[in-house]
Amino acid sequence: MSSWSIFRALAVGVALMGTAAPGQAQGTPPQAAPVTIAKALAGQVAGREVSLAGRALVSSGKLQSSVFDIAIEDATGGIRIFSRTQQQDVHEGDSVMATGVIKTYRGNVELAATHVNVINTPRRLIPPRDISIDPKVLEQNSGLLVRVHGRAAGFGHSEGGQYLRVRDASSAAHGTLTIWVPANHGAPINLERGSIEDSLTVTGIVTAYKDNADDPMVWQLVPRDAADVQITAQPPGLRAWLLWIALGIAVIIGIALAVSRIAARRQLRALRETEARYSQLLALLPDAVIVHARGEILFTNPAAAELLQMPSEQALAQRPLVDFVLSESHLVFADRRGTSAPGERAPRMRAKMVTANGDVVDVEVASSPCVYHDRPATVALVRDITSQLRYERDLHALALVDDLTGLQNRRAFTLFAEQELARARRHGRTPVLVFADLDGLKRINDQFGHAAGDTAIKLVGNALRSIFRETDVVARWSGDEFVALMVDGSEEATDRISSRLDAAIMAQSPATLPYVVTASIGACPLDPALPLRDAMERADAELYAQKKRIRRSKIRHTPMGVDAIKDEH
Repeated sequence: MSSWSIFRALAVGVALMGTAAPGQAQGTPPQAAPVTIAKALAGQVAGREVSLAGRALVSSGKLQSSVFDIAIEDATGGIRIFSRTQQQDVHEGDSVMATGVIKTYRGNVELAATHVNVINTPRRLIPPRDISIDPKVLEQNSGLLVRVHGRAAGFGHSEGGQYLRVRDASSAAHGTLTIWVPANHGAPINLERGSIEDSLTVTGIVTAYKDNADDPMVWQLVPRDAADVQITAQPPGLRAWLLWIALGIAVIIGIALAVSRIAARRQLRALRETEARYSQLLALLPDAVIVHARGEILFTNPAAAELLQMPSEQALAQRPLVDFVLSESHLVFADRRGTSAPGERAPRMRAKMVTANGDVVDVEVASSPCVYHDRPATVALVRDITSQLRYERDLHALALVDDLTGLQNRRAFTLFAEQELARARRHGRTPVLVFADLDGLKRINDQFGHAAGDTAIKLVGNALRSIFRETDVVARWSGDEFVALMVDGSEEATDRISSRLDAAIMAQSPATLPYVVTASIGACPLDPALPLRDAMERADAELYAQKKRIRRSKIRHTPMGVDAIKDEH
């Protein structure tokens, strides 16, 4: 009979007799006969209570100091045992029988234990298994004590603890493994005492982790104590030495091919390693990289596929570049083969690209000639600047728009009026300047408050916007003053501005408004030959006289006479 059979028979006997084993409290309910870990994990006991027996791979209090967390192994497999209520003192090598329900927590399969017994048998330490860093191999050894060899690929901290990413030391590595030390680990372990590319030998319990059901599985190794993490420091000059060796190999490739097949094989291996490094670098770049020739996409990195909303970079290969570039931006992506030396970058230019879903993306492009698979090509570094342009537009709007009315402000009017005057000089047109004043703003503020005054200002601004064309320049000049530049005004249209404004104000005034909003208006042609400031001063003087005549006319036709006009102002 094998040692495992003897152990299992002893465990079953203890369970059936209800005898309290050392470390077990008296009166613990008898447990069901244990099943193998493999049977439990295969789902044959899913949803009901099960008893498992095995040897402890780690002492309690080490994997987590605040809760009961150990791992056991039998002849068929291994599993984590977890409980927030059990307080058993378990040592590595103890014979343990646990009862509970098989559950999956964040990707890791474990036994949520309600009873844990330590069986009175001699302790026997189980040596770790040496495995490679491969997801399939790690899955086969889930819950077991293993040992891996590799190189450090990254360090870091999170809210729950510290981690160390390890890649397999062999060139044919199939993945990476995370060494995980939770914040409540029972042993002091510092994972940051090494450096990137240091050689590692790590022993620990294999666990799985994923936050959501759709997330990829992350395989972790939880060491028991500091002795489980062995780090061999990389010599300080090794990286520079490797670079010099790679450079030397590149120089003697031609000679090596003629000298011996052995040297050729060595160089081929070195080239494959270099290609793998460059592929990794391109995969990590946040900017899109597109290599093209004769209008055809030859190569892209993952960022390019993400930018163009394609499923993968392979799906972009052999596609016409014009499928993803708007016609107005074709020159930016022009073929640069032979225009300059490879590696010489052209100035960055802005362009527009279109994604596979039809969305237009603003980008910034820097192109350079290159050689791809022994043929001339062009490499383009493409950066998404959609957010940057949106920020620039927001800043531009803040500088040129009046906050209250949404019209252009004085600065914007001066800028655009200068442009229109220059255009009028070229085409022989005479633009018309229109000034408008809100009547009785002080009276409205005094009787109804400044909020009512703001409402009246916005009402006049909206009315002005509605009576002018989109090509005209309309702005709020000061508190209650507005100005507009009619690009191509006529005397007939100018004469109707006052009546049109009165009608627009009346149409837009709410019926419940407790006051009447009116505005005085005057128009005058501008001399395109004069600078804007001089032309506006001359027009302002003429408009002042014109509005004065209009005001006198109101006095003559108003029953209340002069007092009514004074009240308005």
